[in-house]
Amino acid sequence: MKKIMIDLDETIVSGGYIEALNDYFHTNYKAEDIKEYYVSNILNPEDNDKYLDYFYQNVNVYEKSTIIPDALEVIEELKNYYDIYICTAFYDKRKPEACAIMAKHKYLWILKNMPYIDPRKILLTSAKELVMCDVKIDDKVSNLKRGYGKIKLLLTQKHNEQYTKEELAKLGILRVKNWQEIRDILIKGVLPQ
Repeated sequence: MKKIMIDLDETIVSGGYIEALNDYFHTNYKAEDIKEYYVSNILNPEDNDKYLDYFYQNVNVYEKSTIIPDALEVIEELKNYYDIYICTAFYDKRKPEACAIMAKHKYLWILKNMPYIDPRKILLTSAKELVMCDVKIDDKVSNLKRGYGKIKLLLTQKHNEQYTKEELAKLGILRVKNWQEIRDILIKGVLPQ
């Protein structure tokens, strides 16, 4: 059975990060305001450092996040055709000790919301390029361009819109807009227009 590696943040679940930043700074940022992958990178270095201390001690982003439409249903259906691995990074080089709590938050969210995923197939690592798989689904180009994966699907998000179809094609990456397109590609063999 072919193996699929699926990212969690901004691929299966979205949000929580902007909401936490807004709560802390009493701001009103929206997703379209932030084109950075790391939301806190919009802050000056001193505020960023203080905010990250607060964040890792007080915030579970998965309490305020939302499930991307059709993600859970399509993944459950894909399980009939593929061996599914959820592979999610939790390491933050800016706060290497404090960020460990993210592994717990992610693992518990997956257990609760994806009971059809074998807990042994939840991979918590930033070294996604080492995971041997046939298909990779992620929102971050750097996670797709390195390592294994014959089929590499980039789920469109604000932070990856700058990549053109041609640039992605050179990297062997195909952009998808939603989980129904992923389903069509991986189950029906239909490529997006």
